[in-house]
Amino acid sequence: MTSINRFIDFNDELIDAGERLRLERLARALTGVADLGLTERQHIEFRPAYNELAMSVFWRHRDPVVTELGRLSDLYLLAAGFWSRFDLAVWGEYRAATETNPLREFLRSAVLLLEELRITDEVMAERSGTAEAFTLRRQLYGEFHKGQQPVNLSRGFRADALFNHLYAVIHGMPDDYASSEEELAGLVEPVLFHVFDARSTADSVRVAERLAPLLYGRLDRDLHHTYYAVGDGLTGPKSDFHYHRGTRDREKGESGKKDSVGELFSTWHAANRSEKGMHLNYELEHGRIGEGDGSGAREGREGTEATSSGRGRSSADERTGVAREAGSEAISAESGSWKKAEGFGTANESVVYREMLAEVDNSTEALERILKWREESVPHVRAIVKEMQKRIERKKEERREGLPKGRLSKNPVSVLLTERPRPFYRKQSPSKRLDAAFGLLVDGSGSMADKLDETKKAVLLFHDILRSMDTAHGIAVYQEDSAAATKTRQPNTFRWLHRFQDNGKDDGKRILQLEAGDDNRDGFAVRWMTRRLLQRPEAHRFLLVFSDGEPSAFGYGQNGIVDTAEAVREAEKQGITVIHLFLSSAPATARQQELFRMMFGNRSVSAESIDRFSDETLRILRKLLVLATGNM
Repeated sequence: MTSINRFIDFNDELIDAGERLRLERLARALTGVADLGLTERQHIEFRPAYNELAMSVFWRHRDPVVTELGRLSDLYLLAAGFWSRFDLAVWGEYRAATETNPLREFLRSAVLLLEELRITDEVMAERSGTAEAFTLRRQLYGEFHKGQQPVNLSRGFRADALFNHLYAVIHGMPDDYASSEEELAGLVEPVLFHVFDARSTADSVRVAERLAPLLYGRLDRDLHHTYYAVGDGLTGPKSDFHYHRGTRDREKGESGKKDSVGELFSTWHAANRSEKGMHLNYELEHGRIGEGDGSGAREGREGTEATSSGRGRSSADERTGVAREAGSEAISAESGSWKKAEGFGTANESVVYREMLAEVDNSTEALERILKWREESVPHVRAIVKEMQKRIERKKEERREGLPKGRLSKNPVSVLLTERPRPFYRKQSPSKRLDAAFGLLVDGSGSMADKLDETKKAVLLFHDILRSMDTAHGIAVYQEDSAAATKTRQPNTFRWLHRFQDNGKDDGKRILQLEAGDDNRDGFAVRWMTRRLLQRPEAHRFLLVFSDGEPSAFGYGQNGIVDTAEAVREAEKQGITVIHLFLSSAPATARQQELFRMMFGNRSVSAESIDRFSDETLRILRKLLVLATGNM
């Protein structure tokens, strides 16, 4: 049983969100791309379709200094090296030329190996501060390949053993290094003299072309392992649309070759951004063969609503395999219009979202529950409202002394004793209401099902206190539809339980309609509520997040943790205080506490049990109200 738990913990490994964001900012600075993302994969990699770079997991579980320098070397190589120094046109031609070669993976990997050497030397010459990271990189990767060579030979992987030899020799292993693959090592040795003369991608390709005839007939199999992924995915933009065959043929050859990775990223991302607007979907996915006459063309705008709907053949959902009718998600005024997420972070570029107003529960059972919960909480509501009113009144009576104008102070002696006297005072301007706005986000994922009653009770208490104080607040439940989510479209819904503009309206009957849905995309939800709070005129803005775990949505695992942490930091930079309440039937574990600290900093609290939700909500709200009144 112990071994199973260890296995699960290893595969559910936490990332340090703060460190990831720091490295992401470095990647953005080196490339000049403001919204570039960063992730981890088996090998370093460019992912233009996702507008992100990938570091290698090779550096995990090492000494912290080694991990830091190793990851820096990944970023230097990708963002300061391959980004602008790798010739995509030459690479594309070579990939095409070796498509039918039985040793194509070896030859392609050899080019990338030579390019790593050339580009590393160029970056170190231009940026001397990168030398320490690159030196460590060469040492550890050299040791890795040196150790792997005899292992590959024992398994009959001669191509892999030769590649291990090439890396060890080219990247400067000690003089006492001896290859276990003596025959082929001696055969390719003359070619290696030209490696250090390479000044471009084309030069590296020519060296690989000299290797090819030497290996013909001597290697019966290609590489068994993958050593480089940096060249994958660099073949040009791909559309997210499913083009009908009549239009697909017309698209061939329209995108020109890009000279650098940076230009490819720019073109790819610009193309994706331009393909917005619902007016494109029907014609491209359901149109007939042939050209349109262009008479109905109009410029697309983000958020444009559908003016017509179509019904096509059913197709299986990518995740569930369950058939859905094309056009089944028709937009109506009742359900809210779907909008494309723009400016919500790279992790949410494929998100579409809608806002809905929750229904009112007029059932007798709902009314009885509201009355019961309010009877239990009324002493707490009265106490906190009375306390806040006293604080506000006390603020009104405070005097501001030492002013250049106003009412004359009762002790004007300072006029005679100071060179520039300020003998006037003023009373604080009276305030009719607290100058603060509160946004509450409630996790609507499926795991909330067993906590709904206590969550509703806590949300109702939150609503009643702020309503009694005539304080602006908005309450929304957020969730992602897991059954409909695909790589190119992740539908999210925000259901308003109480809107900011509703002011003192009693929305207790809507709060009782809080339901559990599917997944939760926390970073996206934080950014969504942040935008609404920034539109408020109040001086103090607070954002509370009630959730029962970590982010979980389509393609939103570890990068969801980073995205949430970044969203929280962005909100706080704009003056919004973010507080997280962990809703659970048991105290948070050490792992959960560390996770929440990464995402929400030191502003994350947890209830010890389900029946403590309301108590924690009351405690948090009281502290925030005291903070707001103290800064009036």
